Amino acid sequence: MGVYNVHGGHNRIVPGAGHYLDEVTEDRKITAGVITLLQASGHTVHNCTDDVGKTVGANLANIVAKCNTHSADLDISIHQNAARVDPGDGKTKGVEVFVYSTSSKAYAAAGRVCAKLAALGFTNRGVKISTGLYVLKHTKSPAMLIEVGFVDDKDDADLYNKVGVNAICKAITEGILDKSVGAVPASKPVTTPTPKPAPKPAAKPVSSNPYKNGSTYTLKADALRVRTGAGTNYREKTYKELSANARKNAYSNGNLKKGTRVTCMSTKMIGNDIWMRISIRLDCCTVWRKGVCGIVH
Repeated sequence: MGVYNVHGGHNRIVPGAGHYLDEVTEDRKITAGVITLLQASGHTVHNCTDDVGKTVGANLANIVAKCNTHSADLDISIHQNAARVDPGDGKTKGVEVFVYSTSSKAYAAAGRVCAKLAALGFTNRGVKISTGLYVLKHTKSPAMLIEVGFVDDKDDADLYNKVGVNAICKAITEGILDKSVGAVPASKPVTTPTPKPAPKPAAKPVSSNPYKNGSTYTLKADALRVRTGAGTNYREKTYKELSANARKNAYSNGNLKKGTRVTCMSTKMIGNDIWMRISIRLDCCTVWRKGVCGIVH
């Protein structure tokens, strides 16, 4: 079995021709189809398309470098042509294939490709010789550059869309191999399973209560809400409900200020929260939750 290099011309950074069709879009489709059919026939195929070259020169150099990495029977460059915009005159401008010389091993295959594409309705412009095209000049293996119609000719574009990419890929592949091949297999839809949401990590249980009855602590929260009992189901105390000493360390809404010194009278665990009954200078009993404000010794 043979070894083939196939690539689409240009890239999105240095785009090719465009008008009724976009060359880069279509040559990628044709490249993929030809590769599929060659592989289905048992051949080894390397896709040498370049999508990263930022200049015309870099794009061409990258393609050639990829091609020359492999010892291939044939390098196949897929392009579409352009001249001047033709809104349609009832006939296509057609297809043509370039090779480096008449002695190239690609010459006979190029003629067959032209004939196969012409059989789809395109005008056969024939095999052309070019010693100036970079890919033909610098690849080590025999090479052909296929121009699949003119993107700026409406008749070419209409015929291209009518016959479809798959028929064009089949014609090119049959010209290369000089034998009939099957149709491009329909691609199977790729289904991506819906990922299951990751389970929420369980709250880490509080292993021990760090607060001791009778110890004094300093509030480090900017404002501590004081409640009438242990738990959020109890309402917040108003400023007037606080003791005289507590009001000296509280805002007008009843929240204690940062830096207030409190004494732990008792604690109560509710879930993973520690609620503390506190005293300020032993004349104010209130309740607050560690998780809301935090304290330091």
